[in-house]
Order: sequence, then structure tokens, then C-alpha cells
Amino acid sequence: MKIWLSKNSEVPVREQLITQITLGIISGDLPVGEKLFSTRELARRFKIHANTVSSAYQKLSEQGLVEFKKGSGFYNCETKQKDSDGETELDALIAAFFQTAQSNGFSKDEIQNRLQKWFTVKPPEQFLVIESDKNLREILIEEISQTTNFRVIGTSFEEFAKKHYNKNAIFTAMINEKPKIESVLPADKICFYIKPRSVSDSITGETRPQQNDLIAVVSGWEKFLSWSKTILIAANIESDSIILRSTAEKDWKKGLKNAFLIICDALVAKEFPNDKRIRTFRLIADASLSELKDFSDNKIVP
Repeated sequence: MKIWLSKNSEVPVREQLITQITLGIISGDLPVGEKLFSTRELARRFKIHANTVSSAYQKLSEQGLVEFKKGSGFYNCETKQKDSDGETELDALIAAFFQTAQSNGFSKDEIQNRLQKWFTVKPPEQFLVIESDKNLREILIEEISQTTNFRVIGTSFEEFAKKHYNKNAIFTAMINEKPKIESVLPADKICFYIKPRSVSDSITGETRPQQNDLIAVVSGWEKFLSWSKTILIAANIESDSIILRSTAEKDWKKGLKNAFLIICDALVAKEFPNDKRIRTFRLIADASLSELKDFSDNKIVP
């Protein structure tokens, strides 16, 4: 187990030692029964007083994390790791948080004020998708709605810039919108930026159609149509075998019964329940959807 100490930090060296050894024990980095560094060894290595190390070990011993064996030294023991209330683990995590925050230049007052906000602000219960293209916005809303248990609403960038939104929502937008949004984002808020799903992820596992099979691409978002066609052509699908249908057009379903496959977005897929020809190409990367789900499941306050 490695230990790092900073003698110039606001956090006392003794507390740094206690925190790092505690985390090492909890994480399993320091196995049960393993002997800890001797007091003299740590004092000599970091050029600190031996009493500082001894005091840290004494505190860990009081917490039941280490035990002293006469004539041998201190060893990791498992007595406290299994406490039902988990106080030792929680204290270690809190101590590590404070140490990290203070080492990054945040004062105790700043940390306390920010924590107070986290504890008092009402947890968010909805996502706000910021996207000026209405058709794309509706697709993103649908994908997020299918994955999370939050209400999902949307707005244009122009309306967002005017601060016409629910301040208790979690803001989210495609990653390419970041420069614009950061220019108007309130200082006390964050925006979760969605990463797009890769082409390889979209077509992995798909069976290649026969040469004369007709493939339909359906969406209300024009770029979905053009991008999908480009991907299919790149996959050596004949251009003549591809038909494009925009849901903005009247009778857009006409002729789709002859299609071997129907590639569409998540919103259009709802129009074809139980149709085995449907292949939904999602726009949001699985990793981004997973993170959004974590937000909604845990109601994290950004």
C-alpha cells in the first residue's frame, strides 16, 4: 500500500495518515492480518515526528481497524470493518472528501456552504433537454424517458438562454452544444453532456440483408435519414435498396409494408409495436444513458 503525505496541506499529517490507512483497509488494498509500516519507518520516510505516526496508529487502534502486537508492531484487523452501522467507513469517506476538497484550494466555509445547499435543495425530478432542433429534441427526450424514471422535458437553446426553465431540473444536451451552453449556464449549475452512440454500436450484431432486400429509414429528423443512408451505403448496401421516409410528410407509412427492414429512431419505433422488422438506431451512447439513469435513481443534486 502506498502512502502520500503533504506537510504543506491544511489537513494535519496525522489526519492524512488516518484517512489513507482507513481507506486502504476498507478497500482491501491492505489485506486483513498484514503488518503496517513501523512508526520509525514512516517517520524517517516522510521526515515527520514519530509521535505523529504513533498518534495516528493509536486512533486507528481505538477504532478497531488495527491492533498492536507486542514486540511486533501494528497489524490490520477486521473487527470494525463489519460494523452494522458502517460509521467507520462513512467517516473515512467523509474525511477523504474533505481532504481532497481542501487540497484543491476550497476553504472549510466554502465546503460547508456547498454541502448545506446539497442537503437543503429539493432533489431534482426531471431532466431538461436543451436542443434547438425540435425533431432531434423529441428523439432525445424519448430515449431518456425510456431509460430513466424522471420526467423529461425540452427547450430550445434560445429559450434556455433567456432562463425560461425550471431551475430544479437537471440540464442535459448533446456534447457538441457545450460551448454555447457554457456561455449562458448559471455559475451554480452544471449541464450533463450526452455523448452520441457510435456507428459500430448501432449496427453490431445485425444480419446483412440480401442484395434485393428493401431497407426503409424512417425519422422526423432529417439528419437521421441522411446519416443512416450514408452508414448503409458505407456498409455496401446498394443505394437503390434504401428508401427514406420523413414523418413530417403525409402518408409517410405508405410502401413500408414491402420493406425487409425498417431502421428508425426511438420515437418512430413506437409506431410499430411488435414489428420484427424494426431496428431502432439510438442516438445516445449507452454510457451516457447509464449515467443519466444513475442521476434519476439516486436523485443527485448537481
